[in-house]
This record gives sequence, C-alpha cells and structure tokens, in this order.
Amino acid sequence: MLPVFLQTDGAGENSPLASLSQNALLASVNVEIDSDGRVRRYRRGFLRGLDQSFLPSLGALLADQAYGDTSSFLIDYGISVDRIPQISFADVYNNSYDPALVRGKVVLIGATATELRDEFVTPVSPSMSGVLVHALAYESLIQGRALVGINESIVVLFALVSLALMWPRAGELHLPRFAAKHAVFAGLLVATPFALQALAPVSLDVGAVLLAEAACFIAGIGQELGRRAREITRQREEHLAYVAYHDAETELPNRRALLEQLWADLAETSRHGGAVGVVAIGIDRFSTLRGAIGYGNANRIVRTLAAAIEAAPNAPRAYHLSTSILGVIVRGDGEPAARSASHQLLEVIDAPMDLDGASIDLALRTGSAFANADIGNAETLLGQATLALDKARDANVRNVSYDPNSVPDPKVQLALMSDMKAGLGRGEFTLLYQPKAAARDGRIVGAEALMRWRHPTQGMISPSLFIPVAEKTGAIDALTRWAYRRAMEDQAYLREQGHDLALAVNLSGHTLSDRDFCAELISTAEGGAARICLEITETAIIADSAAALAAIAAFKQAGIRISIDDYGAGLSSLAYLKQIPADELKLDKSLVEGAASSERDRLILKSTIDLAHGLGMLVVAEGVEDEATRAVLCGLGCDTIQGYLITHNESISIADYLTIEKDGEAVYRPTVHYAYHPCDDTILSLHEFQGHNLRHPESVRVMNDEIVDGMDDAVERAYQGWPDRIYIVDLKGNVWYRSAPGPAGFKPAEAEQSLRNLLKG
Repeated sequence: MLPVFLQTDGAGENSPLASLSQNALLASVNVEIDSDGRVRRYRRGFLRGLDQSFLPSLGALLADQAYGDTSSFLIDYGISVDRIPQISFADVYNNSYDPALVRGKVVLIGATATELRDEFVTPVSPSMSGVLVHALAYESLIQGRALVGINESIVVLFALVSLALMWPRAGELHLPRFAAKHAVFAGLLVATPFALQALAPVSLDVGAVLLAEAACFIAGIGQELGRRAREITRQREEHLAYVAYHDAETELPNRRALLEQLWADLAETSRHGGAVGVVAIGIDRFSTLRGAIGYGNANRIVRTLAAAIEAAPNAPRAYHLSTSILGVIVRGDGEPAARSASHQLLEVIDAPMDLDGASIDLALRTGSAFANADIGNAETLLGQATLALDKARDANVRNVSYDPNSVPDPKVQLALMSDMKAGLGRGEFTLLYQPKAAARDGRIVGAEALMRWRHPTQGMISPSLFIPVAEKTGAIDALTRWAYRRAMEDQAYLREQGHDLALAVNLSGHTLSDRDFCAELISTAEGGAARICLEITETAIIADSAAALAAIAAFKQAGIRISIDDYGAGLSSLAYLKQIPADELKLDKSLVEGAASSERDRLILKSTIDLAHGLGMLVVAEGVEDEATRAVLCGLGCDTIQGYLITHNESISIADYLTIEKDGEAVYRPTVHYAYHPCDDTILSLHEFQGHNLRHPESVRVMNDEIVDGMDDAVERAYQGWPDRIYIVDLKGNVWYRSAPGPAGFKPAEAEQSLRNLLKG
C-alpha cells in the first residue's frame, strides 16, 4: 500500500512511480487542518482529478472501510500514541529489532524526523508526525472509536442556555458558594465528553459551553468585586460625610450640619411661611467641669444634654457647635410661636443631668436669634444666636434674644479695632464731662470725664460699642492714657479761668492690672499739679485683686484720689470695701432711683452712707434726676450728687462750665417730677400736673419752707430760667397758687399766704 498526496487545488497529486504502483494499493495521506491549525478530523476518502475518482485515505483503507465513503470523523486522541510500537529505520536496516513487534501487525512506514517537516499540531501535541496521525486514525476506526461530532448549533444553543442559567443575578454574591457552584458545573462539563465517549463514539466539544461558563464566572466575580468596591466607596463616602457633619468626640451633628438644615428651613419658610430661629445653649464653667469629671464623662454630659433637648416637645435636633455650646433650630407658625418653643426648651433642659447615678446641675445660658425679612442667611442667623449667648454670659443672665441695638456687630467691632488707634492720632476722640454738685447747696464740686468718639464716616460712636472692644484688644491702655492727659489739660484750663474742679477718669480692670501703665500714670500724676480722681469698679478689682490692690495703694501714695464706682450695681463686697483705701464711694443709679419712694431703699442708703463716712470716704450718688431724690439724699448725709438734676445734657464740654457758674455760685435747674413735703417728710408724684393744663409743666419748681423766708429771691431765680407762671402745688397735685404770666403777674403776698396755708395742712 503506497501513499498518494493530493494537491490542495485538487488538480494534481504526488503519486508513486508507475512501476511500483502497479503492484500496490494506493491511499491518500492528506490530512485536513482546522482553521486554528490543529488536526482534529480525518477523511475516509477523497475524490481526485477531473473524473472524480475515489481514493481512500490511508487509515480507512487499512481499516477496510467502505469504498467510496468520503465522510470524515474525529480522531480519538484519547488513544495513547505511546501504546503504538515504533521501530526506527536504522534498527530495521541493521536487523536489530524484535520481529515479534511486527508479526501479525499493520505496519506503517513513514518519516518522523523533524527535518522532513512532516509534522502536525494536534489537540494533544504541538508536534506530531504525520505517520502517527494516520496511525491514530486507523486505531480510531478499528477500535470503533471514530468519533462523530455533535452539530455546532446544538453546542451553541447549550452554551447560551448555560449562559442564561449561570449568569450572576443582581445583588450580593457569596463568593465561596458561587465559586463552588461553577467549579462543579465546569467539572461536569469536562467529564461529560469522556462519559459520552465511553457510551458511544460521539465527540462533544464543550469549549463553547466552558467559555460561557467561564464568562459567567468572570462576570460574577467582576460583579461582586464591583459591588464590594461600590460598597466600600459608599461606606467611605458615608464615613467622610459623617465625619464632616458630626463632632468626633460626642458624635453629635456639628455646626455644618446645623447650617445645612437651617438653609433648608429658611428656604421652606420663605415659600410656605412660618418662622425659624436658632437657640445657642452654652454650658458655663465647662472646662472646670471637664477637669473634675474627665473628658469622657464631660462628653457623656454633653450627649445627655443633647438627648434631653431631643426629648423636648416637637423633638428638636441638637447640634454640637463648640466644646461647650449646643445649637437647636426652633420652628413655629410665626415668630411668637418660635420664641415660645425656645422658652419651652429651656424648661425641659433645666433638670439635673444623671452621670452614673450622680446628679449634676449644669449652669446653662442661651442666646437666640430669629429670622425676619432682613435675615435670610443661615450663617448670619447662627452668628447672631452665638453673639446673643456671649451677651448673656457677659451680662450674667440666663437668656438673651439677639437685638442689634444691644448685641454688637462683630464686623463693626473688627472695623473699630482698626480705626481706634488711627482715631486717636487724628483727634477724633474728645472728653465730655458730667458735673458733680454738692447735695446740700448745688455747688459744682467736680465732674466725671466721659470719652466720646466722632468717627469720620460713622458719626458719633457710643462708648458702649468701642470701650468693650478696646478692653478686649488692649487698646484701652492707650485710650486711658490719652483721657488722663487730656483731663489734666482741661483741669489746668479751668484753673486758669478761676474754676478749681476735681476731675474723675474711669480706669478699667485691664488697665489696672497693667503694672507698666500704672507706673506711667503715677509718673504723669507726680509731674503735674492736677487733681485727678480715678474711678474704679469692684469688678475691675475682682479680676485680679492682688495686682489691683497693689496698684491702688501705689496711686494713693502718689496722691491720686480713688473712687469706688458703681457701688451697689453688682456683687458689692464689704471685704473689698474694707481693703480698698478709697477716698470716695459712688452709689450706683440702681441704688439711688428708689430713694424717693421706698423706705427700704432709704434704709439701705442710710446704712451705706454711714459706713462710707465711717471709713473716711465721701459719698457720691449717681443718677439723681429730681429734686425730691436730692432732698432725700441730702437728708441721709450724701455729700455729692450727679445726674440730670444738674444738667439735662448727658455730658458737657469743658467750656460749658464757664456758663454753669455765675459769680462763683453753682446754678442747676432741674426738671421736677416729685415734690417734697417738709411737714410729714413724705414724697408724692406730681405727674398729674398736665391734668391742670399747665402750659409748661417742665418749668414747675418745688417750693418748700425756704421760700417763705425769701420769696422774692426764689421767684427771681425761678424766672431766670423759666419766664412763665409760678405755681404752688400740694402733694396730690392740687394747685394752691397760680400767678399771671411773667414776673409782673406774680404776687408775693398771695403766694406766701397760699404756701403757708399749704404747709399748715
């Protein structure tokens, strides 16, 4: 049997010599190669030439296959090539082989040398000689293992079904279970062709199905990894958002969270109406509390307070604004309802806090601000609430609602800090004076220097705005230094005009504790002949009592007079009154204003005045606005008065003192609201004057028994200020005498008689 190789074009062939082929069977040794370069199939025969004559393939002819069959089959590469005996040509030539190897066998003679390039790529070997391919084809036929392939469409359909069944579903995948399922399925796919071939000569190509299964597995892994990556990203973003909107220590929503919610609430109220406000809740002495119970417990207290807030009606959310401040957004149908909600909140959180069974009372203060037509900015509203809380702490009150007139604007304060120093250099500051008069005879004995600032663009700036800023920034030292020197210059000017008045300058706690400044002040005082009194409040002394008392002692030694200012306004301490070597005690207006109407107030005033005198101090009463109060204070022993009774102006310039005094005698012309009855020492209101149709009720002057002795002089002094009628009125507002207009209309005899009748009761 000799080989024939058909050319690929089918038009020619390579055949044995005719002398050889005449006595031999001819068989095709052509091998079909698939598109991927591998040999899988083997054809039983070929049609050759133009006459299409049949030529069996070598393996088919050896296996005695039917003549004329050109069908192909799949070579069973499961047959081991190693089990086919191979004898080299050299062994045959040298007769060095075992004849038993070929006895009764089909012998194929072919080239196996690589150099002859009769090599093929098969599914089981990257290089297999052609003779072995024909041998495996022959073995497949004679062993009944010539495999028949399943239609590719069926395989593709099976692959699509597998793809649909095994494709991962949406949601979380349990990777071990998912991998196990696919491993089992892949194992079944791999085992199925072998099991099928064991039952029948069928070749099942499961590559497409395995590819589909691998695609499902890879898709599932990718889907799960993607889901996990997205979940990690989501958790990370949630964590970052949580960190951005929550306080790290208390885990409460922070200032940013409040602002975001507040913006939303403001937008909602602008569309649908209603009112929204912010309440800032501050814990006083929080650093002390934290030092006593520790950081962890302090944070627990803050969280407990937040829980109490959120348990209040309408369940407001608590926000952590700073270490000791919580914030709450309150809402209502209108501003009154929102304010009511804030007050209800205060009642709820006022209860003691429980910490491991221990009851802790928190000192809480609140500042609140409510949105209106001018405020639609969340930052502004929150800033106003915190400013109101600062105001509550400064004023030592429980609650303050933001009022632009009482709570300073930080922007204005910042601008004031910049302008203050420049203003001193530009001469924008000036001193005005509030006169002090002797309580008994009205003689002007001194004045208190009050600083005023006329800003070039903002006009007159209230001291209540720039003085606190100056104290906080340290600029108060420069202001005080300037005020003291200007007071010395003004006093020298008055002395040149023949008026020797003691002038007083206020000294803040910040300045009092500054040793360098105090030394400079003493040096300035010792270098001149000025009589300057320093007015110092008890709060200034309490801030740093040791330094303050040392400075006061140095002032006294330098000959500077000391006045204790605002006595009775706050926590007046007898201990400090004993320690301070003061020359003067100034009674606060709050202690004086009730003297004319309250026996209790008069007792307090009497004891205070006697105590001051006993300690060698003069007593000055502030806020004296009427003659009745002056009379009471005079009777109680007060030395000096200060207030509207002396001048209606809050303060006057230094030149005005030249018109206050005439011929060396002080004159003050008060507005009278009360009358003093010398007979029974009682004081009654005369507000009913307007009920008598008085043309100038502000010109009414109290007349007591001194007028009886000098009626003409009294009338003359009265008409110097008020060229109008003269009235004599009793304690109940009854008019006993009314003159005709002008000085000529006054009848002294009639007035005297009316007055005597009144005094007799």
